[in-house]
Amino acid sequence: MLAGQLIEPGRMKAVTIDDPATPLAAGAALVRIRKAGVCGSDIHMFRHGRIGELLGRLPMTIGHEAMGVVQAVADDVDPGLVGRRVAIEPTLSCGRCEFCLRGDPNLCTDYQFVGLPPHPGVMQQFLVHPARLLEPIPDAMTDAQAVMLEPLAIALWATDLGRVRAGSSAAVLGTGVLGGLTLMLLAHMGCRPIVCSDLLADRVALARELGATVAVDATREDAVEAVNRVTGGRGVDAVFECCGADQTNGQMVHAAAPGGRCVVIGINDDDRLAFPHGIARRKGLDIRMVRRSRLTLHRSIELIVRDGLPVERLVTHHLPLADVQRAFDMVAAHSDGVIKALVEP
Repeated sequence: MLAGQLIEPGRMKAVTIDDPATPLAAGAALVRIRKAGVCGSDIHMFRHGRIGELLGRLPMTIGHEAMGVVQAVADDVDPGLVGRRVAIEPTLSCGRCEFCLRGDPNLCTDYQFVGLPPHPGVMQQFLVHPARLLEPIPDAMTDAQAVMLEPLAIALWATDLGRVRAGSSAAVLGTGVLGGLTLMLLAHMGCRPIVCSDLLADRVALARELGATVAVDATREDAVEAVNRVTGGRGVDAVFECCGADQTNGQMVHAAAPGGRCVVIGINDDDRLAFPHGIARRKGLDIRMVRRSRLTLHRSIELIVRDGLPVERLVTHHLPLADVQRAFDMVAAHSDGVIKALVEP
């Protein structure tokens, strides 16, 4: 089968690898991948061969956002799953540790993750995956929407951590995929005002369409000044940092109101989080770190199918696996107006 592998930092290639081994192990299913998303964390691995302190073992098949069709299941799995379109939960939590048992599988201490060593990623034609971590997709959901379920579940968990509700004020620093999804959720919940910022003009324009009260071109105006202007200097109840940049790490504590929440979604290239300690301390800010998603997949499905959350607005490109290098170059460089690029194995 074909797989999109990271050969070395900055170099992806579609290569032929062995088909998955058969027969399937207990509890497993074989999925034919139809669409896979290029995530921001994949770009960290693409650029540097690592994410934070976690080093890749190159060459390796990467990617963790995907949907597909179940081709076969192990003898102990419900055969009714065969032929179903499914979304893939990429976190392989153990289900036995203290944190899994208390309902925090995203904090599992003995986990594996699709697309990180030693587990192969989804940029390949077939994937063997635990059937319990496959979520059947409603007929009303498109394939592209299904790929967006994984990042939407993360954004939904982030808004849970931010404790936002109707009438809460918020800021979103960076309106790429996770920032855009977070903005959609905040607008859907009835938060006001919502101040968004980005360096890219097309993303600023889209943020206005998706419900931002104020969308700031960060090359022209400081996001904190915009927050102060809109809130009369008070600051916002919750700030969602979606860039992982030193500048936005610092801006989030300036933009938050006293007693506010700063929710960190972005991953810093240098594996650090730097902000003015004195300001954060004097405001009594609650700094929350987003660790993937926490039991939010089913709610995400309802938000798309029942409530019509327009996640497909963020999908800008569809490319075949043969063009995997182009897909990663484009997302890494923010070129051609890309927000979410999908690869089709």
